[in-house]
This record gives sequence, C-alpha cells and structure tokens, in this order.
Amino acid sequence: MTEEPRPPLGLTPRGAVLLLVMFALAATAVYPLRQYVSQRDRIERLQAKQQALAAENARLETERRRLQDPAYVQQLAKRDYHVVSPGEEAWVVTGTPPASATAQPAAADPDPPWYKRAWQGLTGWLS
Repeated sequence: MTEEPRPPLGLTPRGAVLLLVMFALAATAVYPLRQYVSQRDRIERLQAKQQALAAENARLETERRRLQDPAYVQQLAKRDYHVVSPGEEAWVVTGTPPASATAQPAAADPDPPWYKRAWQGLTGWLS
C-alpha cells in the first residue's frame, strides 16, 4: 500500500475550491451589508428628525390657534410692544432701584480654616 503525498495545509483540491468560493461570497457580501447598515442608520436619523418636526408642527398649530383669540393678541401687544388701550396711562420707570436695606456686609468668619489661623499666627506679630 502506497501512501499518497499529503497536500499543503491538508486541503484537497475540492476543499481548496470550496474555500475559494466561500471567500468570494464573503467578499462580495461586504459592500451590500455595509450599505444596508448605513441606510438603516440614515433611516433612524430621518425618523427622529420627522418626529421632532411633527412635535414642532403641533406646537406651532397650538400657537396659531391661540393667536386667533383677540384677548391673547391684546395681551401680547401690551406685554411686548407696550400698547395701551384708550383711557389707560403708560408709565415708564427709569433709573436704578434703591439699595436693599436687608443686604448686610458679610461678617468675619468665626472659625477660619487652619491654614488662615496658622498664617495669622506666623504673621500676626508684623502688624
């Protein structure tokens, strides 16, 4: 019985062809898989943007309905543009407010930290 020479890496010709075919399939699947992942990411970002825009549209629709109310428009005109109704007087207060009597200067720290006490002990004889 003669023993056949063993192929390199223990692969038969059929195994080598199978390995080559598997490698080719894997190599051709990389690009479509990468495209699929990037498209899924883009879809998720666009869906999040769409939800944000829908929320903004709902807020603007509510504001549009509020602006249909004349009392709300009058309130905005008074607040933002200082519009007064006939018979009302407009007052403008200028100047700075008076100093508060409750504001007192900060009292000396009754128990200063150790490093301040040490510094005062070392330099106290100078003053």
